[in-house]
Amino acid sequence: MQAIYNAIESPCMCANNKEKEEKKRKGNLQTRESFQIRIMIETVFTSQTLMGLISDTKSFESITNDYFKILDLDGDGTLSPSELRKGLNRVVAVESEVASGEETDSVYEAIFERFGENLAPGKFRDLISEIMTAMARAFGNTPVIMVVHSDGLIMKAVRHESENAM
Repeated sequence: MQAIYNAIESPCMCANNKEKEEKKRKGNLQTRESFQIRIMIETVFTSQTLMGLISDTKSFESITNDYFKILDLDGDGTLSPSELRKGLNRVVAVESEVASGEETDSVYEAIFERFGENLAPGKFRDLISEIMTAMARAFGNTPVIMVVHSDGLIMKAVRHESENAM
């Protein structure tokens, strides 16, 4: 089964591009709070969607390296516990609105125990692979309908499957 997806929400309240370009040209682009809601996508996929991305080692490495660079806020080449806590939920959902802080803390404690506290890119890739494999096992071959972030790992796996099906 090929995964399918539809955009369902895409509001963004940002300075318009013309305004940004003008300020950039004048050299006085000031940081300003912008309200941005990430695009959410409704998608249907199976465990094969997730495992397909993991098994394409070149694509998987490229994608996890991109996420690593985004999460490595201080640019030191490792992900500290703080950086991982701030950004991992952008990549894969490890937190939920129904989970208590204690439950979330125990997830991160297990991650740090298994992979160490400062993750190099290879360890980060191993972590993401384990998370995706666990998700694939949980979903099985039954199609799953889920609303996901457009720039999250599940959506990357869906797009990967769609591109490779052609």
